[in-house]
Amino acid sequence: MPITFEPFLKTAFKKELPNFFQNLALMVKSGLPLNEALKVLETQSRRRALKRFLANVSEQVESGSSLSKALVPYRDKIGELSLNIIKAGEINGTLEENLQYLADILTRRNELKQKIKATLLYPEIVLTLAFVLGGGISIYLFPRLIPLFTSLDVELPLVTRILLRISLFLRDYGWQTFVGIFVLFLVLTILQKISVIRLFFHSMYLRLPFFGRMTKSYQLALFNQIFGALFSSGLTIKESLMATADAMTNLRYQKTLQQSTARLTAGIPLAKILSKHPKFFPQNVVAIISVGEKSGKLEESFGYLAKYYENDVDVQTKRLPTVIEPILLIFLGLVVAFLAIAVISPIYELTSSLSR
Repeated sequence: MPITFEPFLKTAFKKELPNFFQNLALMVKSGLPLNEALKVLETQSRRRALKRFLANVSEQVESGSSLSKALVPYRDKIGELSLNIIKAGEINGTLEENLQYLADILTRRNELKQKIKATLLYPEIVLTLAFVLGGGISIYLFPRLIPLFTSLDVELPLVTRILLRISLFLRDYGWQTFVGIFVLFLVLTILQKISVIRLFFHSMYLRLPFFGRMTKSYQLALFNQIFGALFSSGLTIKESLMATADAMTNLRYQKTLQQSTARLTAGIPLAKILSKHPKFFPQNVVAIISVGEKSGKLEESFGYLAKYYENDVDVQTKRLPTVIEPILLIFLGLVVAFLAIAVISPIYELTSSLSR
């Protein structure tokens, strides 16, 4: 029976997958039987749930089951991509090479994700600090000044009146506001699990300025990485395209590739099918795939395109701070200026009236 993974372990397990397949490939290539290689990895693992996972898979393999069949109960943990590559390796007698393919592609995919996450960390920190600063002043500092401002016999500036109303609202309905924000975030998270709504959001991501191009480059890098690895592992073009569609992280690309798979059965070349979707597959992608199909070097074409779009994502993630930093600094400056003017202006008006 398959083990039950702890909720937090799923992410950690996916991060360890490249090393797991890399080590397994090296051991099998060195001549160690598959079940013994799994037992060695089980001994080396420090996580209890991973030990149980490896013990269960090793037991299944030892009893005569293939590795791909033993991994089927864990398809939601390791993904369809891993199962398809391993199964193709078992059929073609190239399990060692396919495990290495799998380790390489999972490593490259994780590296792309980490680059994007690292780039988005800075704006997240700045925006969080801006809201913490504004919220702290509105909730803790400004309420102490409210009695003074309301007792002044002067007309308060517009920015002060705005901040005053925000502060009074947060004072009277603060916890209701935070509960409302939490509920809204929870509702949006649940709604994104609905296919139609998730498709809408994923389509919108592709249209965003700058981020849309980076999202498209990331999806194209994934498409070429995954398809190239699957096709190199021995799968047919149709099988590779079906498995690639399931592995895509953007639902719009996933739907497009699923439609392309249905058309591929009619014997139409892959490049011609992809050319029907220029918004998702640019002309250079279609042209290079077409050359690969005609020359019989489709693996090389996908390898070249994968590296090209990996580099493109890398360049865009490096450019992102230079694009977004001025916007964030302006935003932060406006927040500070708004708060400073709102607090200082009435005090200045008061001192001016007293001097007069």
